Amino acid sequence: MQSGRYIPLGLLLLAVVSLTASGCVPFSVGTTARPVPEGEVVPSMAIYSVPGGSVLEDDSSRVGTRYALLDAETRFGIDGRSDLGVRIPGMSGVVVNYKRVLGPSATPDRMVVSGMVGGGIVNGGNHLHLEGTLLASGPERTVTPFGALRAMQVIPVSSDAVSDSPSLGVILGLRIGRVDLGVSPELAVYYDRSALGLRDSKFIVIPSITIHGADLLRAFRF
Repeated sequence: MQSGRYIPLGLLLLAVVSLTASGCVPFSVGTTARPVPEGEVVPSMAIYSVPGGSVLEDDSSRVGTRYALLDAETRFGIDGRSDLGVRIPGMSGVVVNYKRVLGPSATPDRMVVSGMVGGGIVNGGNHLHLEGTLLASGPERTVTPFGALRAMQVIPVSSDAVSDSPSLGVILGLRIGRVDLGVSPELAVYYDRSALGLRDSKFIVIPSITIHGADLLRAFRF
């Protein structure tokens, strides 16, 4: 089909926009509380929309605009209680996070609660990134609900980088399909002060969708 040839171009354009847009931190969760099975590797791609202007340029004309951002992530199953994720947020940095089940083991027929911590470099190397997330998800089904509380902080590491306050968010989502083949739409609400004053509100709403599983990503020629 001819339409398939245009998908890589769309992803490329999203990546270019991500390099110049604000909020190049992992606002979406893209995973349930249940870890990837031991020994398995699951790639994913998250596309989401963030309001505000550029973090690299104080341009008040950008107030009220939205940017599409693209994250790529791969999760590696460590054991029955934990996995490791490597994420490229906004295609302009790298964040590594570790997720571990809290409480009873993650059996498919019960609710699971996990903690996830991570850190890395974001915004083209201008900021150190730290994050902590508490996740909960329902029993494994074709449609699995999940939610999260997330706190993030960026720390300037270059003289040109701006300082910012912590971002605190509540995320609700649904995983449709399986961990190795599915999609996960999410809606997040963050308390996120604009470092350059390019937004009037300190609260932002971020819709996103994560595509996960090697077979599905191949269908998008990613």
